[in-house]
Amino acid sequence: MKKFAINPNNCDKSPGCPVRRECPSHAILEMDGVYYIDMDVCRGCGLCVKVCPRNAVEESAS
Repeated sequence: MKKFAINPNNCDKSPGCPVRRECPSHAILEMDGVYYIDMDVCRGCGLCVKVCPRNAVEESAS
């Protein structure tokens, strides 16, 4: 299964984040103002990469 990560340098931390809104498994979480992907919940579909307007979501090596 593919794994993904949110690059905090590219993420604008928008409360209306389209990645969070569109994730079918609701795997995008926020902690202390930083978004991250809960890989225990993520299905690996890659939709997050496609919908992020700031290219903050990247495929992760680990």
